[in-house]
Amino acid sequence: MTTFKAIGDQNSLTDVLKAFPRNSAQLLRLTDDVMGGPGELSRGEREAIAAFVSRLNDVGYCDFYHTLFSEILSGPIADTDEKLAPLMTYARHVCQGSDEGRDAAFLAALDAGWSEQALYETVEVCGLFNYINCIVRAAKLHEPVARPEPLPTPDELLGSYKAMAKGLDRG
Repeated sequence: MTTFKAIGDQNSLTDVLKAFPRNSAQLLRLTDDVMGGPGELSRGEREAIAAFVSRLNDVGYCDFYHTLFSEILSGPIADTDEKLAPLMTYARHVCQGSDEGRDAAFLAALDAGWSEQALYETVEVCGLFNYINCIVRAAKLHEPVARPEPLPTPDELLGSYKAMAKGLDRG
């Protein structure tokens, strides 16, 4: 299995970002802003979209963690996915790069009561997690076999990406 020498078999995304810190702190601050900044979608809803994008990209590591974070913040993922179904359909069209059906998905989400702001927040999450999924795929990070114990609390998750960035800042 060929991968970066600085990355072992049992590493986390944090370990990868520490091994290659050049843009890591900026990436985490952007992640914190996209995922936790003010907007129409809650942090838990954005985490559900991140998990969905990660499933589309077949990146189990990210799907696992963002599903977990969504459930901690918003309850059962199935309920959140159902609520966000029109946004998820739009996200699928945005991520898969096909023009066919994207306009209809955009209009269907609007018709379902979602605003253009919510649609744009969906686009931001899609773009960010396509990028992060690429890093995780290149690092060959594996989906965990069990949930972490103890689980993080909602308060611990809020601002967690920015807190990770502080440990990576280069001055």
